[in-house]
Amino acid sequence: MLEFYFSYGGVLKRLRSGALGGEMDRLAEHFFRLGYKRASAKIYLSRIARFSRFAGTRCGPMPIHQDVVDSYLRTFPTDTPRIGAMSALGHARRVAPERFIISVPSEEDDPDAPLLASFSDYLRRVRGLEPKSREGVLLGGRRFLDWCRHHHPGQDIEALTAKQVLAAVEYRLSLSTTSGSRTAATSHIRTFLRFLYWAGRHHQDLARIVPRTPSWRLAHLPPRLA
Repeated sequence: MLEFYFSYGGVLKRLRSGALGGEMDRLAEHFFRLGYKRASAKIYLSRIARFSRFAGTRCGPMPIHQDVVDSYLRTFPTDTPRIGAMSALGHARRVAPERFIISVPSEEDDPDAPLLASFSDYLRRVRGLEPKSREGVLLGGRRFLDWCRHHHPGQDIEALTAKQVLAAVEYRLSLSTTSGSRTAATSHIRTFLRFLYWAGRHHQDLARIVPRTPSWRLAHLPPRLA
C-alpha cells in the first residue's frame, strides 16, 4: 500500500525500516481508508517513519516503551513539530497498539499513588463517575502532577500557586491538537483542582482560574470536503 504514496525504491526501503517498519503498509492503508489527501498522508507517514528509525535504535524489534516515545518528543525544540509528531504517533498507536507498551508505575515507586487513589475515590463517590469516565480524568490529574514534579521538584501540592496552574494549563494546551482535546485537558485539570480544595489539600479553589477553551460548532469544513 505504501507504493500508492511513494514510488522510489530507496524511500520505500527507508520507510519500511525501524521499529514500525512492518506496520507502515497498514498505516498507509489506514490513511487511505480515512480519505486523507495524498499529500497529508505522505506527511503523516514520513513523521511516523522518522520515529520508527529513532525507536529502532533503542528497542529494535521489541515493543516500544513510553520512555522511548517521550525521549523522541523531547528532541523537538519547539511545540509545532512536537504536536505534529504526537498526532502522527496517535495514528500509529491506533493502528498497531500491540507495538507500544504503556507503563503503569507500581504504588511503591509512585509518590502520587495515594493522592490519585483518593482522587479516584472522590470521582466515584462524590462525582458519581463510572470507571471508564474516571480513567480519562485520572490521567489528566496524573499528567498535571507529573508537570508539577518536573517543573517544581520538591514542592508540596499545598504550595501550588495560580501562576503555576496557568503555566501547566498552557503546556497541556500546547500538546492538544483539537478543540475537543483542549476542552478535555482543561476540564480534567479543573476537576483535579476542585478535588484538592474539597479534600483540604489546598486552601484555595484554584479551579476558578483555569480558563475555558473556546469551541465553535461548524467552524471547519466537513472532513469529506476538499
